[in-house]
Amino acid sequence: MIRNTLVAGYLRSLWAVPRVRAAAAAVVILVAVMVAAAVSDPSGLLAPIGGRGLPMLGSGGVFRWAPLVVGLPVLLVGTAVPVALVARHSPARWVFVATWTAVIGAGAWATAASGFAAALPMVGPHLSAGSALAYALSTSGFAAIKFILAGPLVAAGAALAARFGPRPASGAGEAEAESFPAAFPMTVMVAVTGLAAIGPAAHWWHGGPVGYSFAGFVVAPTAANSVFGFLAGAVVFLAVFAGAMWMTRRRLPQAGPLTVSVTVALASVVAGLGLGAVEAVVAAMPWSNRVSGAGPDQWWFATSLISVATGVGYGAVIGLLGAVVVAVAWPLRSRLVPVAVIGVLLLALVPVIGASAPAGPPAVEAVAASGGMEYLRVLPARTADELATIGDVTGRQVILRGVNVNQLIDYYLRDPAVPATQPLTDGDFEQMAAMGFNVIRLGLSWSRLEPQRGTFDESYLRQIRAAVAGAKAHGIYTVLDLHEDAWGNAIARPSERCGGGTTPTTGWDGAPAWATVTDGTAHCQFLARDLAPAVATAFGNFYTDRDGIQSELVRTWAFVARTFADEPAVAGYDLLNEPGIGANPPISSGLLLGRYYDAAITAIRRAERDAGGPAHLAFFEPSVLWSGLGFDAAPAPGFTDDRQLVFAPHPYSESISMDQGLGLTIASIERNLATSARAARAYKSALWFGEWGWFGDPAVDGAKVRRFAAAQDRLGVGGAFWVWRQGCGSPETGADATTSGNLVAVNCRTGESTPPPAGFAEPLSRAFPRALPGRLESLTSSPGGALRITASAADDPANCLVDIWVPGERMPRLTVTGVADASSKQVTGGWRITGCARGAYTVTATP
Repeated sequence: MIRNTLVAGYLRSLWAVPRVRAAAAAVVILVAVMVAAAVSDPSGLLAPIGGRGLPMLGSGGVFRWAPLVVGLPVLLVGTAVPVALVARHSPARWVFVATWTAVIGAGAWATAASGFAAALPMVGPHLSAGSALAYALSTSGFAAIKFILAGPLVAAGAALAARFGPRPASGAGEAEAESFPAAFPMTVMVAVTGLAAIGPAAHWWHGGPVGYSFAGFVVAPTAANSVFGFLAGAVVFLAVFAGAMWMTRRRLPQAGPLTVSVTVALASVVAGLGLGAVEAVVAAMPWSNRVSGAGPDQWWFATSLISVATGVGYGAVIGLLGAVVVAVAWPLRSRLVPVAVIGVLLLALVPVIGASAPAGPPAVEAVAASGGMEYLRVLPARTADELATIGDVTGRQVILRGVNVNQLIDYYLRDPAVPATQPLTDGDFEQMAAMGFNVIRLGLSWSRLEPQRGTFDESYLRQIRAAVAGAKAHGIYTVLDLHEDAWGNAIARPSERCGGGTTPTTGWDGAPAWATVTDGTAHCQFLARDLAPAVATAFGNFYTDRDGIQSELVRTWAFVARTFADEPAVAGYDLLNEPGIGANPPISSGLLLGRYYDAAITAIRRAERDAGGPAHLAFFEPSVLWSGLGFDAAPAPGFTDDRQLVFAPHPYSESISMDQGLGLTIASIERNLATSARAARAYKSALWFGEWGWFGDPAVDGAKVRRFAAAQDRLGVGGAFWVWRQGCGSPETGADATTSGNLVAVNCRTGESTPPPAGFAEPLSRAFPRALPGRLESLTSSPGGALRITASAADDPANCLVDIWVPGERMPRLTVTGVADASSKQVTGGWRITGCARGAYTVTATP
């Protein structure tokens, strides 16, 4: 009884202290907000932890419990401590501001901590601890954005708790004897900002997971920036920081090392938010992100989100570093002059140091032409503004344009009596060649390659071999695409009971059932198939190699690469189609996706060497969010040391991207392609659009296909349209649809096929150079067959043969300079123009 009375009295005494009430209220409300979000968010994207059908705590990999076990304590402590310190001296309105700021900063710290913890088990030959930490820190601001929205509710509760309630007896509380030292923390932050620019922040903007989005002038204190951009970023950040510290000093005239350190952390979060806001305004200016011929869009939304998230994450991390330095260096606070001099020198030296970038592809030692299809290579860019390009071993640039083929994919069948695919025949390849296509992206299914763990299906491999040989017979390269949509067909749960606006998952294609580990999460989807908790968990287990699942897929790639090691008609390997975001993006969908890519490429290269074959191209994609939004936090440049890389995003802007359902266009067609090109330059890779297309009335959507084609020509790159033909039982075809397919439509009642519609066929079969010596400098082509190219080659190239496709029955009229023995040969569907090009040359073809 006495003990209970003492405890109750102690609790009452604590409750009488405003700072305790404020901190307790902030913690309780913050936990309540997270639980409510986890219960109600059907996508799992907005909830800080969990989401409907995605438990806050689960068994399995670290990614399942790290947000709760690691992140939550950091979040609550990072919120409570600043609130308690500020509420001790400040009125309610300042408690509100401090709490909101603390929630944002703590959200970034918690996200970085849990993300790093989730990645730690994967550290090894394909991922370093330093890379994992850098990625977790640089992307922490994206989660902090969520807390910007949740912060006001938490802050209001803390402010009200501090304002109302009992007060301690007069004289209670601890007074700090020293006045607030304003110059000391400012000096420390100057030095920390300078050091961070060549350390943690070196790749925060340029060269980082979202570096492709920062075009033109960038206000950012990073060594990878221009001198003016660096200085502007440092001035903005430090000016906002100084303003926040000045306002705090007025409210906290007396402070010790803990209070000053916490104030530094909070002021830095505010400064990061200010930096992000300034960069968002700059990025939204028409001159900052101008794209030639771009259609109207709301790209400012993407740049604002990315700029603010990047700035907030930077402020939170730099503030934490500064707070630690202030606490450790507190005894030296009177020695300001030498510390200030060091800080100024660091700021002055940073812009000339620069940040490292990934190595580009090596120069190709050209060999003589073999007379047949040549092995392909990535040719290095000649200048920093150019793209690396796909070429062949003779030194010619090769443009691969064609179509996706899904006729070997193992789709989920909603009705076993209705096939999901059509047979792949020689007639298909003949028709593709007649449209001028020189590549197919052939979808393969892991569920068919390795239906039982450890056992490869040789009969399926024979089908793949036959497809490659069939394409080769018509002069068509093959990109082998490890295809998946929403993880695999074992995800299907048509009878799942779903609520809250979600629907049962239907099942698609990809992984075998034995590799599908969903840990009891809900098989319900919201907005998009890839947002189903079961899909996210399956990908999360894959990215963290649960039960060796990823290792098995890597072994499968080695098996495929060994099979085709000596086949020049195989252009390369697309390592994973539209990878899922996993359960903790962007750690899962960026950092760990990059780790998988490096593991797969390493296994492929080893298999090729063992089989005595050359290295084929490695095609890699950003996560499925890029297809849905036109941007995403991608694997950071340098995720692999391999130099035969081709960045292969799926630019579905103005087609089936998620924004179209909301009546928005975040990224126009032209902007998506230009953004993809910036990403490829950052990777020092070639660029190829692995999927793109429209699925409506060709008479209407044909105009968008022509816009895409024009933007593609300006970049001088290739791609593959989705899709050649598909069966009426495909998940992509509605159950009541009368036709199926996109380019070659199939009548679901009669089984008859119709030829490609003119609205799509004409721009897709437009004239283009299939291969040319040297480098393409400009390309314009019209659906009617008119073509003009300018290019430059060596005076004596190893292979001077230029090979151009022109559609139509009439022989094109040629005007050439620098091309000897130019001639036109009629082939099915059009003409092949050839000649020997040396030095600077031009080719003009008109119908």
